[in-house]
Amino acid sequence: MSYHLPARAMRAHWTAALLATTAAVVPCVAQAQVQDANEIIVTGRAITATKTDTPLVEIPQSISVVTEEEMRDRTVVDFQDIYRYSAGVQTTGSIDSRGDFILTRGFDAAQYLDGLKRMPDFIYGARLEPFSLERAEVLRGPSSVLYGAGGSGGVLNGASKMAKFDFGGQAGFAVGTDSRLQAQFDVGGPLSDVVAVRMVALWRDGETQWGTPDDRVLLSPSITFRPTQNTELTLLGLYQKDKQGSLGYAPLFKTFLENDPSPDVAFNFYQGEPGFNGMDTEYMSGTILLSHDFSEALTFRSATRWSDMDTDYKEVYSNYTANPWADAAETMLKREFYVNYEKSRVFNTDNNMQFDIATGAISHTFLFGVNYHKFRQQKDEGYSYDNIIFPPGLPFGSPPPINIYDPQYGADFDFGPFVFTNFRSSQLGFYAQDQLKFFDRINVVLGVRRDEAKSYFNGVKQYDEVAWTFRGGVIGEVAAGISPFFNYAESFLPTPGGDFFGNPFAPREGRQYEGGVKWEPMRGALISAAYFDIKESNYVSPDPDNIQNFLQGGEVGSTGFEFEATIRKQDDYELTASYTYIDAKALTNTSTLAEGDRLLGQPKKLASVWASKTFLMEGDWMFRAGGGVRYVGNVKGTGGYIVPSVTLVDAMASVGMGPWLLSVNAANVLDKKYYASCSLLGVEHGLCTAAKDRTLLASISYNF
Repeated sequence: MSYHLPARAMRAHWTAALLATTAAVVPCVAQAQVQDANEIIVTGRAITATKTDTPLVEIPQSISVVTEEEMRDRTVVDFQDIYRYSAGVQTTGSIDSRGDFILTRGFDAAQYLDGLKRMPDFIYGARLEPFSLERAEVLRGPSSVLYGAGGSGGVLNGASKMAKFDFGGQAGFAVGTDSRLQAQFDVGGPLSDVVAVRMVALWRDGETQWGTPDDRVLLSPSITFRPTQNTELTLLGLYQKDKQGSLGYAPLFKTFLENDPSPDVAFNFYQGEPGFNGMDTEYMSGTILLSHDFSEALTFRSATRWSDMDTDYKEVYSNYTANPWADAAETMLKREFYVNYEKSRVFNTDNNMQFDIATGAISHTFLFGVNYHKFRQQKDEGYSYDNIIFPPGLPFGSPPPINIYDPQYGADFDFGPFVFTNFRSSQLGFYAQDQLKFFDRINVVLGVRRDEAKSYFNGVKQYDEVAWTFRGGVIGEVAAGISPFFNYAESFLPTPGGDFFGNPFAPREGRQYEGGVKWEPMRGALISAAYFDIKESNYVSPDPDNIQNFLQGGEVGSTGFEFEATIRKQDDYELTASYTYIDAKALTNTSTLAEGDRLLGQPKKLASVWASKTFLMEGDWMFRAGGGVRYVGNVKGTGGYIVPSVTLVDAMASVGMGPWLLSVNAANVLDKKYYASCSLLGVEHGLCTAAKDRTLLASISYNF
């Protein structure tokens, strides 16, 4: 198999012209700012923490809700963007087509959709599309009692847009930087008294900042049956086809971060082959959601999803040997290739029974449930290397070097897969939870879970584990709206797959102590502060000698403090502020860290503030403006390199008249050039990944 560079049409000139003639703000397609009163109520409640509809001030654990309107206002174009203003959450800041890699309190956060884990770690592709979500929640800290496969960092749960018995929708068109063209619509409503339907669709043609594709087609139909007031059945489908590029890597000592006498490489230097590097993904899923009230005290809920994904991933990347240069002048960078043809199948089901009972001044909400998860994956991989790490005799040679100052693309090289693996895993969990309320002031949550987890690699058993996890917490209102809380929680996270050489990963186990206070000064406002202490065993970290590999071993932990304040005033103003201090470090020697070393990718300090205001004018006119500032502290990369801190500014403005809304949104509006991560790979060599530069989107939408 050989490769040559195909042409890709460029549209930057007329996209920029259209942007210049559009004067307003909001990501992609925006929606009129008139909200139903129920939406405000929803922002004060959450499902993720207890799997029951519970007010945030009655949950003895830190949790935040991000609304659909906030996603639009804050230029959210990827799943990780949703949480940029949430306390304790660190996003990469870069564009990685392989997935959204999000840390919560120093650890990987598990991604869920409608209460079901979307896919195990680590699968290439099929990132969640924010336009398909109506809400997102982040539950911080270990959460395995209810979810089983929740990590030490917490759970990120998105709520899909589904059919409802209220007619409405929106349709619109957006253009933006990186040659983005996007059309999308969302329409639904009742067909009868018992049937409602909805269709969410999106089409995007664009590029990454490196000029590689960023294209997507998404269709998500849903239908809801409500034959009686006590029974509801929803069928939700999703088809997503992506064509996206891969990361760009710049040689560390040729960037503006270092005082090397040679010229700096261009910020968006791309070491790969634009027509070769990338990932084509086709993802399909079907979800069944069922609820039935047997009585006011007894409710059954069930959620089941099947998903199927095919991935074609190809990458030419920088050689990471001690001497990456092919010439003495250090202008010709050696390169290697990696290909991965991957098929993944996932089955998830979660079923529980809720029983409510009151005994005098004490009320109980019991939850008994069982969930099952099954995962199958087939991978055909191939790679090149100069035989420093791998044994000689690889079937394919390396791609030719590239000039970092004058890159010329389109060189031919042979490639193909020669490593073939099959992986399958399953997990069966039984859980029980009791939410107790005393005198309408004190809330206690107690939970226990038993898991059975198995995995096989090429037919050989990797692990067969049985684990018990526990949680307990208490929160009480001691004064008007002021509620101190404390919790203990555990996690058990089976880790599918293994390292680059076929060695299986062991399950990761964690525990958390957390204490804090929540204050609800008025309806629509919540201010919280918390201190936490987390430990996790069997830590997984990047291999400093192999960019495609991960290593496991040792115990790590994090302690810290979080503050978050959110005020949402309907049709008026919104204010969100957060501050986080996290000391995340190795508690013992790990595969890559010495005891006391900082964990990779986690800044010690994070801070942000966002504010927006709606102005209702005469007639049907409305104007809305807002902006935010985000501070991300310095980050440690592989090899101990420290990436400097950065402060970023976002902004938005929109104007509407009746059902029409004209908007413009900007993330990193000052176009700050910074690197999301850097890895030191030897004494004189390292790689950096450029963070996302300015994103500017202009849109027009019609809302009905």
